[in-house]
Amino acid sequence: MKRCLISFSRIGLLVLALLLILVSSGCTLNAFERVDQAQEGEAEQSQVEVPPTPSPELSPDQVVRMQLEALQHNDRTNKGIEAAFNFASPGNKQFTGPLPRFIKMLKAPPYNSMLNHRSVEYGPIEIVGDTATQRVTLTGSDGQAIIYIFSLSKQTEEPYKDCWMTDGVAVEPTKELPEDQA
Repeated sequence: MKRCLISFSRIGLLVLALLLILVSSGCTLNAFERVDQAQEGEAEQSQVEVPPTPSPELSPDQVVRMQLEALQHNDRTNKGIEAAFNFASPGNKQFTGPLPRFIKMLKAPPYNSMLNHRSVEYGPIEIVGDTATQRVTLTGSDGQAIIYIFSLSKQTEEPYKDCWMTDGVAVEPTKELPEDQA
């Protein structure tokens, strides 16, 4: 009977050892899976679109379009507002910046209509020397139409030399918009 107990205890130890090996190999596989998942996550993060930035290759109307497209797709992290802020001229940023202040400004009337707007109609761009103006009619997410006038200038100093950047955005008063908000 002693032999049976000894044999059974050896079998029990073998089974226990096998179970430990299986469990530990499962943990190892899970660890490898987690590494793979982390690497996939890093790959996805590296594919995240970088917000546009000023470039001498961009025309003034392209700058206005990029800003409005970014604002149309603003998210909870305010990436659209940040992209628009990238195109504010240094002089504009002195009045509207830093970024947290610019975010507050765009989330308040009359600029909040730019955020997640439904549609936009671009007027012709008027370029005179190193300044440009473009009138846009925007339909906000609330269905209200509002007219904005973008004023841009070609920068003369580094790091933005020869880049078109927004100096300001005025609101054209309409019947729906009280003059104190324009």
